[in-house]
Amino acid sequence: MYTLALAVLLGLVASQVTSFVLTNVPALNKIPVLKTDDNWFIAASILLVWLTDVSILGTFGMSASAEWIDIVGSGLAVAGLANGVNAVLNWLDK
Repeated sequence: MYTLALAVLLGLVASQVTSFVLTNVPALNKIPVLKTDDNWFIAASILLVWLTDVSILGTFGMSASAEWIDIVGSGLAVAGLANGVNAVLNWLDK
């Protein structure tokens, strides 16, 4: 349960950092690969998992053969869980 709460918290932090950086540095939207906000959010989630040295997938028994697979997978899990929580909150708002 704590792992899911940590993933949601990391996702919210990544979302806030992404929106802050993209509003203050509009030149970042001109990079072809990371042009959309969703791509920047995924990149921020992966970077945040790497910086905090958190393993979301390792908690559930999914042992990766390489460390980068765990970092990228955990970052994608954080981004997906944060988007899921955001969708549920928007649905409850209606």
